[in-house]
Amino acid sequence: MVFIPRDPVSQNQFLKHDSTSGTAVAGEIIYLSGDQTVAPVSGTGNEPFGFLLQAVKTEISGLPTGYRTPADLGSSDAFVGDPVGVAHLGIYDTTAYVLDANKTTFTAGEKLYADITTAKLVNGTTGSVAGAGSPAVAIAQNSLSAAAVTAGALLRVKLLI
Repeated sequence: MVFIPRDPVSQNQFLKHDSTSGTAVAGEIIYLSGDQTVAPVSGTGNEPFGFLLQAVKTEISGLPTGYRTPADLGSSDAFVGDPVGVAHLGIYDTTAYVLDANKTTFTAGEKLYADITTAKLVNGTTGSVAGAGSPAVAIAQNSLSAAAVTAGALLRVKLLI
């Protein structure tokens, strides 16, 4: 997944990933699951708080906790339970999106919501989103055709949270 800042943004680097929520990808929508702790949205009671700036992966089994391979050094990825970067406001390019059940494209200017089954942006409030009364969390700045969505093209968004 891709989540690239394109404009000066507000970031919060002092929150911890909720170790009970497992792995996550950059650009997923998160909520405050505890005191200074965040997890991907996964239910209708999860109020969207921000977006993950980095992927969260599990520790490598068979190695001591906290051990990092040379491939992990210099990586922006975090591990389950580590401090994570959280994005608020700003403009981003992302591939962390899914289509609403009733749509085949994204249209510039349309409001985007939090999908509770994937924790990604979705362009409607039917099906698996956090409900019809849920607040918009972003606005699409470009349009994507059905072919572009299938190809995983970048969607530029302005975050509202």
